[in-house]
Amino acid sequence: MSLDGRIDDVVAIGVTAGRIRRFAEAIAQGHSFGIGPGQQDQPWSVEFQRSAVTIYTKALPWKYLTRLSAGFEDCASLMVTVPGPESIAVEWLRMQQYLRSAATAIGEQTPVELDAAETVSAGDIDPVTPPVMPFHLLARELSAVGVADLRATGAAVESWAGSVDDCPLTDQEISWLRAIVEGDRVIDIAEASGYSERALYRALSDLWDRLGVENRHEALAMAVKNNWL
Repeated sequence: MSLDGRIDDVVAIGVTAGRIRRFAEAIAQGHSFGIGPGQQDQPWSVEFQRSAVTIYTKALPWKYLTRLSAGFEDCASLMVTVPGPESIAVEWLRMQQYLRSAATAIGEQTPVELDAAETVSAGDIDPVTPPVMPFHLLARELSAVGVADLRATGAAVESWAGSVDDCPLTDQEISWLRAIVEGDRVIDIAEASGYSERALYRALSDLWDRLGVENRHEALAMAVKNNWL
């Protein structure tokens, strides 16, 4: 089957996969801080997604979650009609399972008084998770193996779609830099992220080294120049 005329669909799949890859990287970052890891090693299971939804609702409004659910469901449907390569057949299936399980878990827990979810296409999915996402709580749920598999799954599909960007930041690091831009103190950012102030200072120092900069001012200048924020 030719992909001619399906370029927008391929891009949407790639962006969604990239979002999931970044999501996994942020959870892995929590593990590196000594949070968890949890016992769940099947992030594409409905069981895990049900636990995740209870965590999402601590910080995200239901309107956002229902939109995300609709977008994920649409992307999963696209992946049925767009032919993924045999070389990543396992990752392709896992990605579909992840998207449908997330949509199912959100739908099961959506308050009955809410209006029906609006129609949202995969192309409307934000490539970055919201800065208030409690990654530290998710790190207590998902195992190191589960995180690694989810990251590899997202990366494989993202790479196939040709939508891999050059941003070296995780979703969580993006949220930290945005908070610094807004004038938040490191101690407050650490508390909001569920980490100790010392751990966050260490993580930021490691980030400056990775970016090849000396301090936060140079890091922010680089992030703004490259449109990472």
